[in-house]
Amino acid sequence: MGSTEIRRAKATAVADEDSFGNRMKAWPDRTKDFIEEVRAEMKKVNYPNRKEVQATTTVVVITVFVFAAFFYVIDNVIQFGMSHLLKLFHS
Repeated sequence: MGSTEIRRAKATAVADEDSFGNRMKAWPDRTKDFIEEVRAEMKKVNYPNRKEVQATTTVVVITVFVFAAFFYVIDNVIQFGMSHLLKLFHS
């Protein structure tokens, strides 16, 4: 059992008692354990390099323009259809 696990067990045992004083006593150990765990997890994070960021950004920008063109065409088709349909009923 490592030192972190021992501290966590102590903090949990103390925190199990519902009194406010016991929770306050356990707070520093629990906070320290939390910060240690966050640091350990942050060391596992894999950040993308510049080439990967540029590639994904290019894909996003191209996709945005493709969808913009698609919705522009669909909007114009619906507008054309509705205007002719309304002219048909108006006459």
